[in-house]
Amino acid sequence: MDAPNKDEILENSIQPVHATCYFIVSRNGEFSQILIYDYYDPEGYYANLLHKPRALKNDLLNITLNMQEFLNEEIVKINNRVTKPRVINTQLIHRGFKDSPSIAFTIKFKGKLNRGINIFENLSDEEETLYDFETTWIFPLGSRVLETLLKGYVNTYRNIVVINARRGETVGGYEKIVFKI
Repeated sequence: MDAPNKDEILENSIQPVHATCYFIVSRNGEFSQILIYDYYDPEGYYANLLHKPRALKNDLLNITLNMQEFLNEEIVKINNRVTKPRVINTQLIHRGFKDSPSIAFTIKFKGKLNRGINIFENLSDEEETLYDFETTWIFPLGSRVLETLLKGYVNTYRNIVVINARRGETVGGYEKIVFKI
């Protein structure tokens, strides 16, 4: 069986219900992102794929390529230099119920960080979110977030930024985080 496209996913009643994202920033300028999408899959499409290794591999490859295409449309800058996020792993996860799969992406990108002030910027299309999501940024110990321009409910705790967005809110567009190392 081939990997589903968007129409097939909708036809199979698979619905995104939640997302969680973690960014971990290293002093060497490496940004590691773990992005997890949770779905409601009443037909158990993804649970059945666990018993079909070739179909699972093809499906995950298709999902990886789709996510990479989405990332390629964004403009990501670190200290005014463009960097290209890359999907390095995609994983299917089940949390105990066949109707509750998750897809986890590991994404990496790198930029040159300065001692002192640094700026992360992202430009993507604005869109209305179809589900709640949370994003957590963790900057190196001893660093401090000075300024954020992010959509959603934003809390900053020294070197950590937590963003909560709820279904129906507009997300994306221009985003910026200024931090000091």
